[in-house]
Amino acid sequence: MGVRFAARMARGAVSFAAFSMLAVGAAQAAEIKVGLLSQYSGTYAWWGQEFDRGVELFLSETGGKVGDHTITVVKRDEGGTSAQRARQLAQELVIRDKVQYLLGGAFTPTIMGTADIVNQTKTPYVMGNTGTSSVTDKSPYFVRAGFTQWQLNMPLTKWAYEQGARKVVTIGADFAPGHDALEAYAVGFKDMGGEVVEEIRVPLGTTDFSTYLQRIQDAGVKHVFMFMPVGPMSAGFIKAFYERGLNKQGIALMATNETMESDLPAIGDVAIGMVTAQHYTPYLDNAANKAFVQKYKAKFGADAIPSLGSLAVYDGMHLIAQMIKATNGEKDGDKAVAAIKGYAWESPRGPVKIDADTREIVQNVYMRRIEKVDGVLGNVPFQTFEAVVEPWHARKAK
Repeated sequence: MGVRFAARMARGAVSFAAFSMLAVGAAQAAEIKVGLLSQYSGTYAWWGQEFDRGVELFLSETGGKVGDHTITVVKRDEGGTSAQRARQLAQELVIRDKVQYLLGGAFTPTIMGTADIVNQTKTPYVMGNTGTSSVTDKSPYFVRAGFTQWQLNMPLTKWAYEQGARKVVTIGADFAPGHDALEAYAVGFKDMGGEVVEEIRVPLGTTDFSTYLQRIQDAGVKHVFMFMPVGPMSAGFIKAFYERGLNKQGIALMATNETMESDLPAIGDVAIGMVTAQHYTPYLDNAANKAFVQKYKAKFGADAIPSLGSLAVYDGMHLIAQMIKATNGEKDGDKAVAAIKGYAWESPRGPVKIDADTREIVQNVYMRRIEKVDGVLGNVPFQTFEAVVEPWHARKAK
């Protein structure tokens, strides 16, 4: 009996061990929730569409899985620029919905509003759209997948000076990214030896730009640097600039994000030849971008074209996937963020890397010119500033 009992105990031990191994395996395969914050209503609902499309492309390519882990995306509508609302949404996502990562954010105020929640819960937030350089200083868990105004404006001012610009007017929307843009324009252009004759700030939501255009005319300059939020305000200003005939007076208008392909039909052919600087254009001639554009059109329609919004969260999901791998699906914000510091990959925008010190993205900036491609207006690249390190942080570190 002692032998038979020992044998039964041995079989039981083997069975228990096998069960334990299965249980461990099951525990390792987790559902990873990602909270997506964007604009799904109101004037800037375009951001919601583009963020959704970037996420959908990534999930379709990966089958919604990272290793054995399944990704579930939980969406929330920021519905404007309220920092308080964004804070509330972030708290709901992290505390109630148990998301391990945050993604998106369409505006600087909404992202800034989440900082205390992100810090208290150590939740990595991969930011889709904020052009304000100082945002990453507000939390060690903020990681930028988009761009900063400094990163785009400094190359633009350098290019303009090299083309002969010496005196300019700068004009920008009167909110945090606009202030960053205007400061970057001023610093970059003055560093080159140029002069900012006048800085004009325009209230958010402005639709009548006649008085501002008159001030540009009265300034007597031949070059204007602008910043407006993507959408009706930027398209409205550019259209008004050309309809007033300032270009025919020899005044060149230059910008960064304001000539989105989605807005070009509203602006029209008058803007053909306008030069902008940005970290992406769907007309980039590299293998990763060609595949990205092809998949985007296949999924969302032959006339659809990817944007900086869809690209940002597509790459943002790639970063989150790396963090999931590094933590094996467990919630560990410090380990997750550490895993992407210095991480480099080949994006549709070109080679990119997350700066280990600042969590800013290092990327190419492209000089682009509005042209007609197969009968459609687009931003065609003609010069590249390679591997641009975020300038505001670089200057601060000196």
